[in-house]
Amino acid sequence: MADPLDELRQAARAALPPVEGEVAVAGLREPVEVLRDRWGIPYLSAASQDDLWFAQGFVQASERLFQIELALRAANGRLSEWFSDLTVPADRFARTVGFHRIGALEAGRWTDPSRSMMRRFIAGARAWVASMPAPPLEYAMLGMPPELPDDLEGWAAVFAYLAWGLSGNWDDELLRLRLSERLGLSAAEALLPPGPVDPPALAAGSLAGRLLEGLPRSRGQGSNNWAVSGSRTASGRPLLANDPHLLAQQPAAWFELHLRAPGYEARGVAFPFAPGIVVGATAHHAWGVTNVSGDIQDLYVERLNDTGTAAEFDGAWEPLEVRSETIEVRGGRDVTFEVRETPHGPILETATVGVAGTEFVPIDGTFALRWAAADGLLEPFALVDLVSATSFESFREALRGLSCPGQNVVYADVDGTIGYQCTGRFPLRRTGEGSAPVPGWTSEHEWDGYLPFDELPWSKDPGSGYIVTANNRIHDEDYPHLIALDFHPPYRARRIGDLLSSNDEVTVADCGSIQVDTVSLPAQRLLPHLSTTKANGEGAEALDRLRRWDGDLRADSWEAAVYEVWLGEIAALALGAEGDPETFAAYFASREAFVCSALPAMLESGGPPPAGGSWDEILAGGLAAALRVLEERLGTERGTWRWGALHRVRFAHPLARMPGLAGLFVAAEHELGGDEQTVLQAGFDAHLGFDALVIPSWRVVVDLADLDASRAVLTTGQSGNPASPHWNDQSALWAAGELRACPFSRPAVEAASEHSMLLVPG
Repeated sequence: MADPLDELRQAARAALPPVEGEVAVAGLREPVEVLRDRWGIPYLSAASQDDLWFAQGFVQASERLFQIELALRAANGRLSEWFSDLTVPADRFARTVGFHRIGALEAGRWTDPSRSMMRRFIAGARAWVASMPAPPLEYAMLGMPPELPDDLEGWAAVFAYLAWGLSGNWDDELLRLRLSERLGLSAAEALLPPGPVDPPALAAGSLAGRLLEGLPRSRGQGSNNWAVSGSRTASGRPLLANDPHLLAQQPAAWFELHLRAPGYEARGVAFPFAPGIVVGATAHHAWGVTNVSGDIQDLYVERLNDTGTAAEFDGAWEPLEVRSETIEVRGGRDVTFEVRETPHGPILETATVGVAGTEFVPIDGTFALRWAAADGLLEPFALVDLVSATSFESFREALRGLSCPGQNVVYADVDGTIGYQCTGRFPLRRTGEGSAPVPGWTSEHEWDGYLPFDELPWSKDPGSGYIVTANNRIHDEDYPHLIALDFHPPYRARRIGDLLSSNDEVTVADCGSIQVDTVSLPAQRLLPHLSTTKANGEGAEALDRLRRWDGDLRADSWEAAVYEVWLGEIAALALGAEGDPETFAAYFASREAFVCSALPAMLESGGPPPAGGSWDEILAGGLAAALRVLEERLGTERGTWRWGALHRVRFAHPLARMPGLAGLFVAAEHELGGDEQTVLQAGFDAHLGFDALVIPSWRVVVDLADLDASRAVLTTGQSGNPASPHWNDQSALWAAGELRACPFSRPAVEAASEHSMLLVPG
């Protein structure tokens, strides 16, 4: 019997881009050389930067056209033109928050060099659409032609859409209020440090609870980066490592390439939808990024007049700005609705929930969102300035163009300098700390601008010989400004620091090993307390193994499986999940606060569990329940249990959800070690199960002694076409914790090249 997917595979093959010979391209001014290595990673060499950005757009669209247009549609609230009623809630949310409105503002703010850079990239992408041999398979399946807009505003909206997933701390702010209402202030303080804010009068009753159920949890993503001085490396020159953590997806979140033109040369990764290298290396320096996790969003509770047309502010009525938005719905009736905006920002009606953010629920109340992104995102030409820098000082100056989302940028150069700079715009609040919704009817809670760039944390050549960031607090207690209350816990950063400080001759291989380290410092802290549990029979055997365990959450670890499931059962019993499942799900979906702060502090202090009872009963009952769950999930042969059998990552194309298409569109599935607190990031939504959702989207180690000795790996591969040999050819390396070569010098690039193509004006 013929494989029903064969016809689709044939259509996918017809859309593969050329990789050899001469290709005429309308809009190109001079020839551009495109070499590709065995992994399909292109090396673009152009006679001008204008042609370089054009060629980058052409090449990235040839590999990722559907991904690019999907991002454009998501950002501009136009998914329903493809997917009908299924995506109306997503489009409505995007239009309400106003990614497209922010995009219009941002495009207007861009400098002329940035606008020119973006226009040439867009022209190159559109030139691919005009000359491609066939549309990518997705378009054939949807029965729709590709459509890339030529306006800058629509493309700038994608920068806002990207920033959304790396912004704010709504979940923690609202969760403090809900826990205070449901369990009391002392319990809230114990469960969610740094401590609750007394619920203001405006949040009386169940207001905060309703808010929490409707607001996004966007802080599950993070990253690791570090720079090591030559005083601590085997080569005597610096090393730089980075692994940005993003949601598991297919195609990969990044497009890897090498770009070269007069005045610009860099190798690294780019956004599929934009020109330039975002993270990477030049012949002089390398840089890596992690998210600051700064608090750059505030909710304002607004008082409207009887007609809902004006908001009270300092005793006067300010007219709302009202916009009519129409969502075109494929095969159905268009949806028209109004977006109301106060001077603080749009009034939210629906929002996403969950780590993946795919569910939308209504918000009850009148809440306006102020978001720093509305005042500036990313200046595209800043990516050119980053590459052109000749010193750490000039590199820092270029970072002024990275406004939102704020990033921790580490730096290392061939002269031996290592450095760090915090970037982003962090509000100067007139009153308060941004930890809860505030009254919008008074100027008491306004923002008085942003923290000046020159007062953001930075460092150069520290005495330790290394710099590490992992979304943890980036300053000490003496720092005079507020960047955030809700940084991620410090355990990943501590583990990286421990491994670096114990090694005076760090190598590329050492950094690669650190990136996939699965030792859990929270587990090591908790184990002495958990091991005091009293149990009989099989529970006693499990405890005996856990007492001898080193806290390494390897994929093949029996103990890790028991530990992780046990934590969930302990949390459910300690927080009374049966009596209030909604609050429990909201709190424990992201386990950080409970696992890293609340549980160890309560066990160490001997304080009572929040829901009552005794810790002896909860620990013993939780262990028994965990063993039952493991038997149900992994079978009664206990010796075969392993963490990776529960904890898997799936790299699936969006169309893999369609019945019968998983065999074509699922690029890879792997067992994975670690969790959200190990250097190998493998975070999961605890109320949905154990599948890893947040993972290292790219791993790189740059050797400043020999750039050709640098190593990297993508999650799956370069291509978005399932018929391509580069659809998932790096996945096995990624899963095994291995890295591949990243040739930089021209001789090394030529030696690694397997395909040569010349783009010529046509």
